[in-house]
Amino acid sequence: MPRIDVRPLSADNWQDFARLFSARGGPHHCWCTLYRFRDAQRMSSGKKQASMKRLVSDETPVGVLAHAGDEPVGWCSIAPRESYVKLARSRTMPRVTDPETVTWTVLCFFVARPYRRQGVTKALLRGAVAYARAERAAVIEAYPFDTAGISATHRGHSSLFEAAGFRRDGKRWALLLARP
Repeated sequence: MPRIDVRPLSADNWQDFARLFSARGGPHHCWCTLYRFRDAQRMSSGKKQASMKRLVSDETPVGVLAHAGDEPVGWCSIAPRESYVKLARSRTMPRVTDPETVTWTVLCFFVARPYRRQGVTKALLRGAVAYARAERAAVIEAYPFDTAGISATHRGHSSLFEAAGFRRDGKRWALLLARP
């Protein structure tokens, strides 16, 4: 397995994110906007990319990027729950923490095909948890496809979250973080 370095997405590494998402097989159709913008399904790919770039330029937390050397190889969408505007009314992913509890949500993973089955997703989740902890999250929630009744496998498998210390709470998996 190559050494994987995971860092929050920022203006400094935006070009790596763009390269990963626009590469052959990359998620250039979504740019990780589906839950962030109400009208994402009607936005063009270019508008989705520009909208994500604007969030990153405004220093809005959106996720973490994995690198093997200088090569971007993976992505994990993790951000404060409130930043995913479509979660506000979600029946499949309802909020279970009170509004005062700083809750972050892991919504998806993407790993470039040549790097799959090499531990990149585990590294991304470790990096995502570290990022949320550094940003003072109290709870990190996730909705793995095999337990939340969601058919999209990019949400991750429950075994990934269980191995990272998350515990099942209905359809949701949660990791309670100690406050610094």
